[in-house]
Amino acid sequence: MRKNEKFYFILLLFSVLILTPLKLFSDYPEIHSLSMSDPVFKQLQESIGNFYKIQSKNRIREQGNKLEYPELLIFTYQPRGKFDLFSMAAGLNLPYDTLATINRVKTAEDFQKLARIYIPSLPGIFVPVKPNSTLEDIMYSWRRAERKEYRRITLATGRGKMEFLFYIDDRFHPVERAYFLKILFRFPLPRGIITSPYGERISPFSGHPQFHTGIDIAAPTGTDVYAVRDGIVEETGYSRVYGNYIILRHAGGYETLYGHLSRINVRLNNRVRSGMVIGKVGSTGMATGPHLHFEIRRKGKTTNPVPLFSGMERTEAQ
Repeated sequence: MRKNEKFYFILLLFSVLILTPLKLFSDYPEIHSLSMSDPVFKQLQESIGNFYKIQSKNRIREQGNKLEYPELLIFTYQPRGKFDLFSMAAGLNLPYDTLATINRVKTAEDFQKLARIYIPSLPGIFVPVKPNSTLEDIMYSWRRAERKEYRRITLATGRGKMEFLFYIDDRFHPVERAYFLKILFRFPLPRGIITSPYGERISPFSGHPQFHTGIDIAAPTGTDVYAVRDGIVEETGYSRVYGNYIILRHAGGYETLYGHLSRINVRLNNRVRSGMVIGKVGSTGMATGPHLHFEIRRKGKTTNPVPLFSGMERTEAQ
């Protein structure tokens, strides 16, 4: 091979290697404008509209007949200017949870950070075969347990290929919706000061480093303690560490623990509603003063409660 030919061959090879990841995007039609003047957007809207027509006809015939859904198409859109998940979902005539799950965002705020958005032609929930967040784990375990029908699809992105289980015309469960919207749990007290956060700390008793499995919220003795979400009383009792305590079981594999109580107002297997008074703040067990020790657990593992609260404006952290 001559010198010039070798140079051009290397240049061509380099160009192919550099441009290959971008080629993944060309597999999907790109929408340039979210208006009917854009032929690709118009095609998307016709596909979505066709789904809803077929859905209506099938539901009228219904009873035992398997629904015949159209082909799933994927489109892309590069957002320009200000946008948010809910207005875009409304403009596309798709549920917001469909856009959220195919783009694998954990919150609505994360959606606004996307440089490229994937848009399907059918509503539904996209569950990654390999979940990498608590929300995706909940979606995966819940639907696999229910044995719902799904389509297995592969989405090619700039980061490689992603495998999904696509549940047509499905929506978030109430717990998934609350988790995504960051309203999963209410604050357990009318008001309080977080004096010890979740994570590593120096034990006030031993003086040594210790992992704190919950948060401590200082409040006067006798302050009402609320159930942070609907649930069932799984356990009540007294322990050397937690003093008087309550454990509630909630949907989605969650448990909450309330410790150091001066009073317990519920009994084993009672059903409780969010906001119901289940006990009173105290200083029983290993406590340096009146406060509530509060934990959130999922599948036996503790997690930081603060990001899951819907009313943190009512607290002060020290």
